[in-house]
Amino acid sequence: MKHSLIALCTMALAAPALAQDPTEVAWGGSNPGGVMYYMVGVAGTELAKDLPDVNITQVTTGGSTENAKRLIKGELDMGIVYGSHVYMSQAPEGPFANGDKGTMLRGVAMAYEGPTYFVTLEGNEITELSDLAGKKVALGPPGSGTVFNCSNILTALDMLDKVEPQLMTFADAGRALGNGQIDAFCQSSSPAAAVTELAETRDVTVLSYSEEQLATISETYPFYHTGTMPETTYKGVPATDLPYTTVYWVAHERVPEDVVERMVAAAYDKQDALAAGHKAWAQMKPDIANFQNLGAPIHPGAEAYYRAQGQWPE
Repeated sequence: MKHSLIALCTMALAAPALAQDPTEVAWGGSNPGGVMYYMVGVAGTELAKDLPDVNITQVTTGGSTENAKRLIKGELDMGIVYGSHVYMSQAPEGPFANGDKGTMLRGVAMAYEGPTYFVTLEGNEITELSDLAGKKVALGPPGSGTVFNCSNILTALDMLDKVEPQLMTFADAGRALGNGQIDAFCQSSSPAAAVTELAETRDVTVLSYSEEQLATISETYPFYHTGTMPETTYKGVPATDLPYTTVYWVAHERVPEDVVERMVAAAYDKQDALAAGHKAWAQMKPDIANFQNLGAPIHPGAEAYYRAQGQWPE
């Protein structure tokens, strides 16, 4: 009888512990210095306050390309991914050629729209994109969406083989430019910490695109559109027209419906707090039809939330 009571007490104590085991969510962002890194970091911190049963782990990656590939392999549960990568993974083509299709990718929300641009320092005698010919230009870290975007843009403008490409993290690129080790670096999304920090101590220049160049980029790669980066983005940099691409919060199909629904609800409820951590979160919205046009469905958990909010297109 004594042993039975001990066993019952042990089971009673163990049951709540088992019930409270958190759902693990590995969420891919980017390298430190990149927009995605800080977005996932602030989301993990803020959402944890409302969802103690969901353990969000920020995973440092090369960025969008790696996030999509690791989602496809099942190594991540969530990621910040370019819409172009969702689209290409369905074929698969581009950086996903010869790999598995991205049939398990599910949309959660539009994270933000991000520009791709080239940064240099005043005094480098680089005032337009054609001046990059023969120069050392950092294109981002290996596996990043930045390398993908920068390479696409240079290819569209017939310049990829005219620069000396360098692959390095965003933070390293900012330091290398400041130290004169490179002539310019390319960045996707804004505001980016590497550029912000450099602009605090040096006079930075964001190279502008001509209308013809912007049209050529959009004609070559239809997933880019022209947008304007506000003058308030970086110290001393005026409003600039740049090629933009849409970026999404994406989940693996295996993430439980209720977990995604509660994460989405918490994210919209705390959107101001997320945006205070990184401005890009202020742009978060459903963008349902545009995501579905990429060839992938919305996650059932996100769909349940949007339907409950009356935001699902009928």
